[in-house]
Amino acid sequence: MRVLVSTFLAVITVSFTAAAQEAVYVIRHAEKELNGADPSISDEGKARAAAWAEMLQHVELDVVVTSDAKRTKETGNIIANRLGLPTHSVDRADTTGLTDMLSFDHEEDIVLVVGHAETIPGILESLGAFNEITISQTDFANLFILLQPGADEPRLIRVRMP
Repeated sequence: MRVLVSTFLAVITVSFTAAAQEAVYVIRHAEKELNGADPSISDEGKARAAAWAEMLQHVELDVVVTSDAKRTKETGNIIANRLGLPTHSVDRADTTGLTDMLSFDHEEDIVLVVGHAETIPGILESLGAFNEITISQTDFANLFILLQPGADEPRLIRVRMP
């Protein structure tokens, strides 16, 4: 099933090459420990991050961008290490800075953003997706694919990890 989803994701990305930035993929950090102000991801979270890497391996990502929280960095690092990608982090409250980084520093890249349940809706909106997005605090299985961000009518696809 993951191979089918991975192939689907790769086809979608390759199909939209007209815009400068083809796609931005957005996930929430993986499951976290339940203690501490800045918790690490749990063993379940480490397994999920590895599964994201497997699912995204054929997408031809160029970079992984995370927030400055430990759980997003750990999720992003597992994915980036498995796929041989660089990582960058931005302040979790700086959606404008993230949007600027994507627009100017990665305008020709296919980017994976690892965010938080409360920041992902704002990130997607800042990139042009005005869909109503709600993510439960217990939901870690969403993949948002924004095709042609910054275009007049970007396309948002929401996929659930099997």
